[in-house]
Amino acid sequence: QQRRRWKILDIIGKQNGLGVENLSGSGLIAGETSVAYNEIFTLTYCSGRSVGIGAYLARLGQRVVQRKMGAPILLTGHFALNKLLGKRVYTSNDQLGGIDVMYANGVTHLTCEDDLDGVKQCLRWLSYVPRVRHDARA
Repeated sequence: QQRRRWKILDIIGKQNGLGVENLSGSGLIAGETSVAYNEIFTLTYCSGRSVGIGAYLARLGQRVVQRKMGAPILLTGHFALNKLLGKRVYTSNDQLGGIDVMYANGVTHLTCEDDLDGVKQCLRWLSYVPRVRHDARA
């Protein structure tokens, strides 16, 4: 029996430095999110690890729903911090940006067990949001 195989023919950004393009795109997203904060209701669902600009974007929004396990929100990981400190201080990314930190400090507003629960939490929150900003009727 023959197996189907896939061959990678190209890597986008290999020639032109995709990192710079990503940084520019991230800056644009951050700017739009910042503007949106004052114009519409913004909600972020963190279902997996959010590092760097992803964590920053989550914080720029008005509300954050974070999965309880495996979805830390952090600017840099525990390996990098331990290396910088020259000793093992942190044992996991959850210790830095898990719900024990983010929910307790008000960065995360709701927590969830899994993705289905996360979507339910988001929909529940959206059910309270008025159709028009500053409208008292939901």
